[in-house]
Amino acid sequence: MLARRAIGVALICVTLLAAAGLLGQFAGTASGAEAPASTPPETCSVCHKGAGDKHQASYDALYQDGVIKVTDLAYSFTAPNRTTITFKMTKNGAPFNANDADSLAIQFVPYNGKGFEAAERLSLKGKITCDSTGLCTNTFVGSAPDLSKTPGILALYGTDEIVGRLPVRIVQGKYPFAAILETGSGVDYVSAANNSGCEKCHTTPYLKHGYIYAQANGDPSTDFYTCKVCHFDNGAGGHFEWQLLVDDPGLAADYLAGKVKLTPEQEAKYAYKTTLMNDVHMSHAMEFPYPQSMANCVTCHEGKLDRVLSDDNFKIETCKSCHPMNGSKAAAKPGAQPAWDTTKLALKNIVPQATHGSMDLNTTNCTICHGQGKPAPSFNQIHTGYDKVIYTADGKRYSDAVKVTIDSATRSGNKLNIKFSATENPDLPGIDVTKITPTVLIGLYGWDTKDYLIGPHERLTDDNGDGKIDSSDARALEYVVGTKHPRFTTVSAADGKWEVVADLSQWANLIPSQVWRAEIAVMPALKNDAGDMVALNAPSRTYNIEIGAFADGWFSPITKVEDGCNKCHDALATTFHTPDRGGNIVVCRLCHTTVNGASHLEMQSRSIDSYVHAIHSFQAFDIGNIDFTDKVQKMEYEHHVETTYPSHGITNCESCHVKGTYNVPDQTKSLPGILSASATIKSWDRAIGTVPSYVTGPASRACGGCHRAELINEDKPSELIPLLEHTRQGGYLVNVGANARDTLNRVMNDIMALFR
Repeated sequence: MLARRAIGVALICVTLLAAAGLLGQFAGTASGAEAPASTPPETCSVCHKGAGDKHQASYDALYQDGVIKVTDLAYSFTAPNRTTITFKMTKNGAPFNANDADSLAIQFVPYNGKGFEAAERLSLKGKITCDSTGLCTNTFVGSAPDLSKTPGILALYGTDEIVGRLPVRIVQGKYPFAAILETGSGVDYVSAANNSGCEKCHTTPYLKHGYIYAQANGDPSTDFYTCKVCHFDNGAGGHFEWQLLVDDPGLAADYLAGKVKLTPEQEAKYAYKTTLMNDVHMSHAMEFPYPQSMANCVTCHEGKLDRVLSDDNFKIETCKSCHPMNGSKAAAKPGAQPAWDTTKLALKNIVPQATHGSMDLNTTNCTICHGQGKPAPSFNQIHTGYDKVIYTADGKRYSDAVKVTIDSATRSGNKLNIKFSATENPDLPGIDVTKITPTVLIGLYGWDTKDYLIGPHERLTDDNGDGKIDSSDARALEYVVGTKHPRFTTVSAADGKWEVVADLSQWANLIPSQVWRAEIAVMPALKNDAGDMVALNAPSRTYNIEIGAFADGWFSPITKVEDGCNKCHDALATTFHTPDRGGNIVVCRLCHTTVNGASHLEMQSRSIDSYVHAIHSFQAFDIGNIDFTDKVQKMEYEHHVETTYPSHGITNCESCHVKGTYNVPDQTKSLPGILSASATIKSWDRAIGTVPSYVTGPASRACGGCHRAELINEDKPSELIPLLEHTRQGGYLVNVGANARDTLNRVMNDIMALFR
């Protein structure tokens, strides 16, 4: 919705420019077949000045904590059947009538000393009257018993000014509210999870379904109390599709389409209770594209791992909450979106028949054999609570224990000598930095921009002399130390110190006319004693080629890693690349350059801005390989594109970006780039037709990453084509033609000549 509003405003701006007679001098060619003699610059910043600020402001208007406050919650009962609940409501400090709230619920759940169990939901919302002071009285006449002596939780919750709804049961409201009252002798429940864990990926404050506080009044002792009025510990779960998605996708497709009903035997097999453990574990492990391993329990249970991994929890219900029963998902065709089983292990694999026979896991007491001092390992030995790629068994981050630094760089003619080293924490066993296999990357920045004219990962030279450039040729400036490479040599590699020399002769003609700086990076591949590559940070430093010195302060980051990417991913690249690429978006950009279209995403650039925006807008990878006549692949595609950004709104730019760095890109600091063509889909007659590969500008590339993805997901050519035309009219959209790189170079020279 927000994207479409922005597009509409943009088209109005173009119309105004046209009316003023200003578009003619900037318009690209009508067909986009060739670059005009002098490619015009983008005019996006004229009409869209502060557009990113507006995106963030639209998000900041949602989920505002403490605007509506509920205080003085009280309960009384009058025989035979009258329940009276009083409370006071204010909005921005002024009295507020509860009847004016868009959503309000009042529910009760009893507590039996161990958990929250009830036969059914008990809603106590009745007729509400409020006076001019904001004092409200809820009167419920019905079958509810006297709860004054029953231990339990009375929760009042809701939200006001709902502005939209997202898929997967999310309400977008501006002003959530909640209050809880403990009845009877009170509740001594302490959650095994932390509200702060949810806030890492979701809203702050965390709001289940977008409007239900998980922590009342900011009090950690009330974590998930409000959730318990629906998520009973003895309730029968109804989301059978969660397990079916990874256990029997064909059945899941028919079940979700309403074509079949589960048999009593199937319901018994997939039966589960509506505990928070089950609902959260199953949905995150099986329904949503959870961005890290489910074995990384510390994300949600920090400080409480001894409790959650105690042998008291070593039971089949705990295992089933993350692991599918059979894991019988058929191998998807290349490009098909997977079901989100982040465990990759089914119960049939972790409970092998050879040692467990034909025992009924639903009735077997695992702790007969498993536990401290027993023949089989205890729960905390099987699961440490830490992703073994990111942490040691006792919770130390490998990236904190091993540091790689780029120590020096010197230029002699066209040769660049680079020295780097690694240091280790002597208290961390099983790590030997001398065993690091480093990869050196050098990216050559184009002009005075933050983008690379020559990306290290590209293949640009016929190194083997066979008359063509293909995968048999070396990467331009990417070198695994110790291997053979036509442009790199290793001077020394011993004791955690390395020295290499890179030959830049091939690009000497670009220095200093187009290339003034280089980015030097190291990806440190290292395995622990168990043979797992561990998550280390990849350092990089900017080197000024002209003056022969580091320019460490030149690049000002626009994205956050520790307080951005890693809040959800915990360690970058562990689930989608190799773990030696973490900690540094600049290193990501060495491969994700503007000079190539996206290989897996249609109508996007490989550039990190376009690529990441599209991914987080849940555009599907390799859509051309999906067989839409296959019910499973079709279901998984639809499931993917309907996924919601976890902060409950894609306009939350500051979830990734440094504050104030998300407006229209400065085209003097960012190069033009290539967008891939649309995919050919033989199995789906979709409305979007053929769209060629284009060269376009930084704003079109970056901002369009989200906007194009939304329209592709919705299959809306009626808005996608005007968006592309708007891009052409307000800048340039040039068909790449027979030689994409030549076209791109021509456009780059045109644009950068305007600003030098």
